[in-house]
Amino acid sequence: MFRASEVFAFARAMEEKGRAFYQAMADGARDDKVRRLFERLALEEARHIRDFDELASTAAPYDPPESYPGEYEAYMQALVDSNIFPKDIQPEALAGQIGSDKEALNFAIQLEKEALLFFSGLKNLVSLTETSLIDELLRQERRHLCELHSALEEVQP
Repeated sequence: MFRASEVFAFARAMEEKGRAFYQAMADGARDDKVRRLFERLALEEARHIRDFDELASTAAPYDPPESYPGEYEAYMQALVDSNIFPKDIQPEALAGQIGSDKEALNFAIQLEKEALLFFSGLKNLVSLTETSLIDELLRQERRHLCELHSALEEVQP
């Protein structure tokens, strides 16, 4: 069975890579507003890492309802395997390949979409008493997505 603790470990690693990516993008941003946005997002990803550490330490085993045995395990594994940061790619190297603030914002939007999809799936792996933290993470990721989209509309090509 796919354990919630494994998913939390992956979510933590995903947030670590996201933090490193946002920091690298902040370091290379040309526009001050974009730089400040990426710096703040890096700090928020660091907070998410702490949240996952806390959630993982208290998570009780939970088996989500399934249509067939192994359905949820297969779903979460597919999300893990198709993550925006494959295991062999380092965020700093990836950031170095991005040539403009606009490209960085587009990539960050995709990152946030992936996080929303993953966290939505994660919500079904925790007990009802633990869903409030996941709901808060989802709310924050939706806000990140909106902020990135707004910045994309304002940035010069």
